[in-house]
Amino acid sequence: MESQEEAQQYGQMDHSAVNRQFVDDLVAGGDIGLQVIDLGCGTAAIPIQLCQRLDDVRVIGVDSSISMLEIAKVEVDYAGMLDRIFLEQGDAKAIDEFQESAADTVISNSLLHHLADPKHGLEAAFYLCRDEGRLFLRDLVRPGTDAEVEKLVALYAEGESGFAQQLLRQSFHAALTLDEIREIAGGFGIDAEHVQMSSDRHWTIDCQKPT
Repeated sequence: MESQEEAQQYGQMDHSAVNRQFVDDLVAGGDIGLQVIDLGCGTAAIPIQLCQRLDDVRVIGVDSSISMLEIAKVEVDYAGMLDRIFLEQGDAKAIDEFQESAADTVISNSLLHHLADPKHGLEAAFYLCRDEGRLFLRDLVRPGTDAEVEKLVALYAEGESGFAQQLLRQSFHAALTLDEIREIAGGFGIDAEHVQMSSDRHWTIDCQKPT
């Protein structure tokens, strides 16, 4: 989403149900603490919903796309959250530019499939999360066949633009399988029981940061 046009088209897509479910599951799953970092925050929809839900939470939203962050700044301002949501440009491959162990909880929604090496997403989350803090990471699951991809695109992007449908299609093809993310997570000390299917198209890691 490097161009303003692409970022605007992404912002016009309807992610409301997915974002609401993300926040619902995050809040229901356990303690969040006061300081949250959202890796790949996009237009900041999830930070805004989270701060609307919990009065004492502050969120740092990190994204590599300046165009997305420009839209996010407008959305945060419109929501009246400039004092609780702070936006930073950052890359998961160079996350050491940020303060280590800065967050009680690190969240991420659909970031890993955008990374050439998904391990960088987990490395960033571990770096930013305090000891015994919480990791809550969610992404798409790669279907087994092209036919399954098309079925999911038709089901969840019906009525969206051709751009949105193609973006979802590409995202499914770039995503990890459940076994693949479990293997990667295992390398960080995360047990497979903490990496579960959370919908017909998402996996979720929800655990305390292993020490």
